[in-house]
Amino acid sequence: MKQDLVLQTKIGREYVLEKFLKSIGKKGKIKEPCSVRLSGMNREEFEKLWREKAQALQIDVCWVDPHMKLTDFRLFATDMDSTFLNLETLDEMAAFVGKGDEVSRITELTMQGKIRNYAESLTARVKLMAGVDASVVDRLIKFHIKPNPGAESLVSALKKAGIPMLLVSGGFSCVTNVVKERYGFTHVISNELEIKDGKLTGRVTGPFGTPIIDGRGKISYVSAYALQHGIELNELITMGDGSNDIPMLEAAGLSIAWHAKPAVRPHAKYAFDFAPLSGLLALFNQ
Repeated sequence: MKQDLVLQTKIGREYVLEKFLKSIGKKGKIKEPCSVRLSGMNREEFEKLWREKAQALQIDVCWVDPHMKLTDFRLFATDMDSTFLNLETLDEMAAFVGKGDEVSRITELTMQGKIRNYAESLTARVKLMAGVDASVVDRLIKFHIKPNPGAESLVSALKKAGIPMLLVSGGFSCVTNVVKERYGFTHVISNELEIKDGKLTGRVTGPFGTPIIDGRGKISYVSAYALQHGIELNELITMGDGSNDIPMLEAAGLSIAWHAKPAVRPHAKYAFDFAPLSGLLALFNQ
């Protein structure tokens, strides 16, 4: 099957796409957020001659079904930290109290897949926060919750298409519930950060004391929601950046490794290293 070539880069860098199109002798209409679709391209020739130059110019390259539409899909699920939001919430809270280096070191190793047991990693990181005043959570929510570029446009398009949105996070309900309400997610699944007497106890569990939500927990929740609503996994879109997102990236009909760790990219249908969250919409011919 002939495929279209979708080229994307960061919002506001249309001039980069124009420069690249000129260099390969092609013309195309640059659309929001910052993308262009080319039909009739020779894939083998492009990959051989132009892929590396596109990468050097910070342009994402995606080969897509020219007939694929957003309405082909019926469910959307995304990770929160460093995917929908532009931060790792636990790392940020730890930085407030001088424990940032200790916690972020474990986070990075976990997201890269070098620490493979997510539950053990999260338990170790939260334990470092024992005794910290719970006001760090309020501070995070009040001043630091900010979505990544393109979030609002993506959410708007999904709502318009009537596609339920799941926020699937290894983070904490005290944050995910706020994000759910602010951006209109349909449902959320995340872990519970234990707080007693106004302090973090250093303990974490899954919802209602269940096992911690890890990669298997994420896809189990998404699969259960899909089954309950008569949705096939090939009608699912997922986005994530870390190793604990791999199971739901692999299972979905369409998946995006969004600004992801190198070990994660091969497990998704597409990898966006530069495009905004709304770059997902450029993959659809509509």
